Amino acid sequence: MRKYHTSRRNSFMPDRKTRTVSPESPPLTELKGAPRGLLLHYILHSISVKPRHGYEILQDIDGKTEGAWRPGVGSVYPILKRLLANGYIKTDEKGSMENRRVYSITPKGSEEMKERGDMMASSWQRWMAMRRLFFDMLDPAGMSNLFVEGSKKQFEMVKELLEARRNSMSRNDMDFMLREYSLNLERQLDWTQGQLNGLRGRPATPRLR
Repeated sequence: MRKYHTSRRNSFMPDRKTRTVSPESPPLTELKGAPRGLLLHYILHSISVKPRHGYEILQDIDGKTEGAWRPGVGSVYPILKRLLANGYIKTDEKGSMENRRVYSITPKGSEEMKERGDMMASSWQRWMAMRRLFFDMLDPAGMSNLFVEGSKKQFEMVKELLEARRNSMSRNDMDFMLREYSLNLERQLDWTQGQLNGLRGRPATPRLR
């Protein structure tokens, strides 16, 4: 019978200690951050709008997400270095502020931005579809809060977006978007009114808290 020497470093059946979960083990990973790859694309977009230094990009993201997404310096500057090395952006040392490198878009970067339109539209559709997974995990109280606050936030976001892009869009495009948005609001109002009418015949239940 063949014998295996347990004295060797790589034994045939090494002893393994049973791992136990400590009562003070940390909770499951938090849901945070943004979809992978979004930071690179947004940095290039942000610089295409106007020349910026790295800290301005961080401030821009923080402001537009109301602090919900705060990528670190260690994430932003490697991406800037990569975009610079690949010729999508350039630095303007003369226009630097407080000894900070100011980055601006190059013709190659502008061309890349134009080609990414379809990709961003497709990605947006996928991210919107994934919201159902998040909604499915909410309890009734959380759903109630999301329904009310989410509706307000959605209107504020649409209003802010259209006002910010008003000067860069044609009159025909703005007219089409606003008419379609108006039709969607009418459909939502009709649906909401139907739901309210259906509730009138149901017995009252305790309010969610």
